[in-house]
Amino acid sequence: MIHEFKLPTDMVKIREKVMGLSSLWDTRLPDKPFFTLGGSAYLDIDRDDKSLYEYKTRTFNAPMVHCFGDLYKDIQSVLTDHLKIPCNFDHNYCVPGFHIFFSHEDFVTTGGPWHMDMGHIQLGLPEVDPISFTATIKLPTDGGGIQYKFTSGGEEHYLPYEVGGMVLHDGCMMHKIAPLNSLYEDDERITMQGHGVKVDGEYVLFW
Repeated sequence: MIHEFKLPTDMVKIREKVMGLSSLWDTRLPDKPFFTLGGSAYLDIDRDDKSLYEYKTRTFNAPMVHCFGDLYKDIQSVLTDHLKIPCNFDHNYCVPGFHIFFSHEDFVTTGGPWHMDMGHIQLGLPEVDPISFTATIKLPTDGGGIQYKFTSGGEEHYLPYEVGGMVLHDGCMMHKIAPLNSLYEDDERITMQGHGVKVDGEYVLFW
């Protein structure tokens, strides 16, 4: 099941801060404009080697919280209210960070790969009631969203994102970044990505 929420955060200001930190972005594809800001288990852990992820945890968490504190607080508040359990960040793990895409023809034809979210397994966290969430900062001219299906060969569904909205699901269904509806030269797709699992009576949020 997917849940949708509205965040009170000023996403125009969040986008400005993300763009202002471009020197800290990681290039994630060699030939396409896909970047991230912050550390991510699925991108920064190589098999059992967590050294890069741990480095990014130490390096990025403090400035990320300083720059995006309002967004983190709003996400915590919405999740805590919905899940009826405290939702907190553990600074042994990377705080949620950003996907940043710019216009490219391949993003119209293919979108992202089908996957399930396994970051908590990569980090050795309990497999207890996992969650995944996406907060939308900026969308392309003709929108963007998530494709999902409940079984590997099941019917595909599409949910459009809204700027200022947040989508929550368990991360265990097959899902992907949906292909863009059209191609405009100056388009941007910026989202905050995060996950969580239950640990000792609370949700630990991370990326």
